[in-house]
Amino acid sequence: RLGIKEDGIYTIQPDLHGPAKCDMEAVGGGWTVIQARHDGSEDFNRTWEEYRQGFGSPLGEHWLGNAALYALTATGQHQLRIELEDWHQQKRHATYSNFRVASEMQRWGAFSGDAGNALSYSKRYNHDGRFFSTSDRDNDRYTAGNCGQYYGAGWWFDACLAANLNGHYYRGRYSGDLNMYYWQQDFRKKHSNVEL
Repeated sequence: RLGIKEDGIYTIQPDLHGPAKCDMEAVGGGWTVIQARHDGSEDFNRTWEEYRQGFGSPLGEHWLGNAALYALTATGQHQLRIELEDWHQQKRHATYSNFRVASEMQRWGAFSGDAGNALSYSKRYNHDGRFFSTSDRDNDRYTAGNCGQYYGAGWWFDACLAANLNGHYYRGRYSGDLNMYYWQQDFRKKHSNVEL
């Protein structure tokens, strides 16, 4: 927030080992974009290491990286804002007032927040406090398999999901495949920004 008032690519403190996109327009500005999806150009079915480092470009679709999320949220209190848009230009958002990601040793655990909705859909599907899973690292509570592998994404899966913003990106109508880019009961998300 050092007097910067325009959206752009900046180096964030603490050092994140690379650039990050900053949103200076939403709700007072000063938001770091940790995930962006808008056209399906980036494959989010990635390994543990790729989610640790981050992938894509802050100019397009990307995941900032779990190491960066940990560095950004290790001290203090942080808000998480999720912005969604469907194929009919309907927009929604959710804001979590206390978001934190634990260290890699703690399996990037504790997707922690308080806004309810799809991230704490029910006792069975509650992403709050869960460990991060990928197709090659099973940390979820689903005993019959690996949610990250089944849904083709890295996420804070429970057993398995009520939300999956990193799933397969489908254009247009719902195809019946739950491996997709998913939020609550609406399967047709076109665009998302997840910001700290």
